Order: sequence, then C-alpha cells, then structure tokens
Amino acid sequence: MMAFQSNHSELLPRKIANQLLLLACFLLLCGILIAGLSPFTPYLKNQVRWLDGQNGLYFGAHASILSSIPLHVDGPPDGPCSVELWLQPGFVDHSNTMLAFQTPETPLQFRMQQNNDALMLTRQAAGADRQSSNKLIYINDVFRQDEPLIITVTSGAQGTAVYLNGILTRSSADFGLTRHDLNGGIVVGNSPVVNDSWSGVMRGIGIYNRELTPDQVRRDYEEWTRSGQPGELEEKKAVAIYPFTERSGKVVHSLASPSIDLQIPDYYLVLYPPFLQPFWEHWGWNWAFWKDGLINVAGFMPLGFCFCAYLSLSRPISRAILLTIVFGCAISFIIEATQFYLPTRDSDSMDLINNTLGTALGALCNRNRFMQKLLALFGIVSLENSAADPAPGDALLKAS
Repeated sequence: MMAFQSNHSELLPRKIANQLLLLACFLLLCGILIAGLSPFTPYLKNQVRWLDGQNGLYFGAHASILSSIPLHVDGPPDGPCSVELWLQPGFVDHSNTMLAFQTPETPLQFRMQQNNDALMLTRQAAGADRQSSNKLIYINDVFRQDEPLIITVTSGAQGTAVYLNGILTRSSADFGLTRHDLNGGIVVGNSPVVNDSWSGVMRGIGIYNRELTPDQVRRDYEEWTRSGQPGELEEKKAVAIYPFTERSGKVVHSLASPSIDLQIPDYYLVLYPPFLQPFWEHWGWNWAFWKDGLINVAGFMPLGFCFCAYLSLSRPISRAILLTIVFGCAISFIIEATQFYLPTRDSDSMDLINNTLGTALGALCNRNRFMQKLLALFGIVSLENSAADPAPGDALLKAS
C-alpha cells in the first residue's frame, strides 16, 4: 500500500473535503433524477393544433391522434390495399413515426416512418411458426423541410409499389402489404409502443380497399393538391378519407366512413408502452443505439466515482465498490420503472444495463493510483489509505 502525504500538504481539511464530496454526491443524484424523469408528468398536453385559415393539423414536439374505433377493411385478409399520406415535415434531421396501424396483439403491424430525409415502411409479418419478422422498404432522399409531399403505398398481386408525388419510386415483390395489415387502430404522428412523435403538418390521409393504378395515383396527387381531397372514392373502394377540413374541434371526420373518426386527445399518450423493454428486442443496433448507450454509461460514471469515494471513507474499498454498484443499479431501476408512466420517456432494460455499467466503471476508478493521489491532494482519503497515511507525530519519531 502506498503512503500518502500528511495533512499539512492537503489543499483542504479532510472534514471540509468530505462534506464537499457528500454535496457532490447529492447534486449528481439530483441531476440524474431530473435528466431521467423530466418532464415529470403523466399528463402532458397534446401538442396538436389546427392550422390558421387552411386545412390541416400541426403536430408539435409531443403530438398524436387516434382512430375512434378499429379500422376494418372488407374482403379477404390477403387482398390488395392502398394508403395515401399528404404531409409536410417540420424537420429533416428527425426520425419518427408518421402513421401506424396496430392491434394489441401486433402493435407494430404496419408503420410509415421518417428517418431523417429517408422514408421507411415496416410491417410485422408472422410466419408459419407464429414468429414475427419485420419487412422493410427504405427510400433515401425523400423529405425536404417544410415541403409538401404525397406518399402513396399500394399493393397487389405483383407486390407493393411506393409513389412520391404521383411518380413511381420503389417497388417490392416481397414486402407483402395486405388488407390484414390495415385492420386495427390508427395512430397518426406517433408510434403505438414508444415515444416516437413526428413533427410537421398533416394534410390528408386516404385508405383504400384495392390496388391503385399508376393513372389513379397520378390523378389523386393532382386532386389532393388542387381540391384538398381525392376523387372517385367509390371506384377506388375508399375505406377512410381524412382531408382535415374541420379547422377546429377534437375530431377529424372521415369522408368515406363517417363512423371511423380520428380523435385528438387532450393529453399526449403512447398506447402500449413496454415495461423495461428487453434489450434483445431493441429497436435497432445502429449509431443512434450506440450513442444512447454511451450517454447512459457516461452519465452514471461521475455518480459511481463520487459515491464510491465517499463510501470508501468509512469502509474497505472493495465493499464500497460493491455498494456503489448496487446503489447505481437501484437508482436506474427506479428511473426506468417510473418512466413507464411518463409518455415522453421509454422504460428500457438496455438503459438499466448501461447505467449500471457506468456506475461500476466510475466506482472502479477509485482503485486507480492516480485518482487516489488526486483525491488525497484535496483531502479525500479512503479508509485503507488513511490507515497507511502516517500521522505527523509518527513521521517525527521515525526521523529521530
């Protein structure tokens, strides 16, 4: 065990240094709780408002609307269908869900998402063994900030086609979109399972019980942009048409099926938030995933370091490290469990793992000799090192 300099070389008296260390622990804990639980309210106002003097709804930072009852598309479940979406993105550096069709059993049934400037379509397909897998269509360089865009997704016997402003952009033979994927509740501007709110202006939604021809897609683009709604609804077997013409109130009415309205809730919500989402079911192993992990690890390292340094003042360093890791894990669990009730936060087991890892790394830094010297310089000396620190009287006896 290395010997430390005696008290007369310390920058602060040990009592004051220990009190400041305790204050640092308290401030770090408060900062982590604020960062993890803010805004601390299960009732956040839904940031949806009608546009002034024109048709459409503006979606703010936390906004979503829901269908009043589940949508039902008549005919064989594996039959053709189409979806039109007329919108204006508020940002091109955000990745969020614009439109989703869900059921309690399959909450991620079909989604249309903005991924920065790219369009992403995903559907949850169940195989013969009842195991689900995600099908994906990804199109780069689609969105421009504040520029209107009409997206048409239509499927039939030859596969699924995606049109942008009436022009065929991508087709897929194996995406497999069917009527079954549209049967269920509609969520506009958010994901059914996580806080994934989209920002921008929504101007129109069309849902059809048939495949649209290229000519029909082109005419719909012209009709949407000229009159605010598509034509030939009976010919295209329209199931629900939302032109957002109300300009006030809490309901968006459907032209094709008046009973299937969209409701604007008073408060922002996520329909099926998971409790401690399993890390093996995480949404993606991409850069955003690693960035989020690094933030969670780094955020808990100072807490682990300071708490371990304080606990080591009165107990062996090994026990202080263990107690600190348990404490950090408990704090993280409390945060993640509380986030289940906060619609703007996501309860995630991966965050719990990363927070605990960060606490452990911070606590283990107290074993580093350089950090021990630095702490001792400020008058913070662990129980083990304090026992090895010779008192001034002992040093004089040895010198004589």
